Amino acid sequence: MNREEYKKHFDTLELSPDASLTEVRKAYLHLKDLYSKESIVTLPVEGEVSEDLNDKILRQIEEAYLNLVSLYQEEGVSLESDTRSVPSGAAIFNGAALKEIREGLSIDLRDVALVTKVQMQHLENIEFDNYEALPVEVYVRGYVTGYAKYLSLDPEKVADDYMREYRAWKEARRSRKKKRW
Repeated sequence: MNREEYKKHFDTLELSPDASLTEVRKAYLHLKDLYSKESIVTLPVEGEVSEDLNDKILRQIEEAYLNLVSLYQEEGVSLESDTRSVPSGAAIFNGAALKEIREGLSIDLRDVALVTKVQMQHLENIEFDNYEALPVEVYVRGYVTGYAKYLSLDPEKVADDYMREYRAWKEARRSRKKKRW
């Protein structure tokens, strides 16, 4: 598919079809804030737009964003080619490194959850290396892989690093339990 077929989505985000992925993300965040009920910008005209219309606009913004992210993924365009700000010291990817990269790209964790379909709580537990609160290993690997893809990182490297730390924690926990017996 070409970008012209996605014109409606670019229009919704008030962008031209040659917009970069970074511009799409910025427009999405801006419009989402603008039309949110807590927006200081829309407070003066709050009664003039019905709640139903406002909700419809927010749904269109979400739909446009998700479709355009899919388009860029299909095209092989990534944040890496757009705005890369991976910390130079991120030789090993753990939760803190993922969080630092995400924040460096000005990406809200809710957006990661929305696109990856991973619950916010799981993403927070990943970022804080809260292994005890994470589900079984196969799910954790899938969540970390999806998170890495969203950040345009090497999913295999990130998942391998994260799972190495996860397994080390698991083994240490098992050893402590054996010592108690």
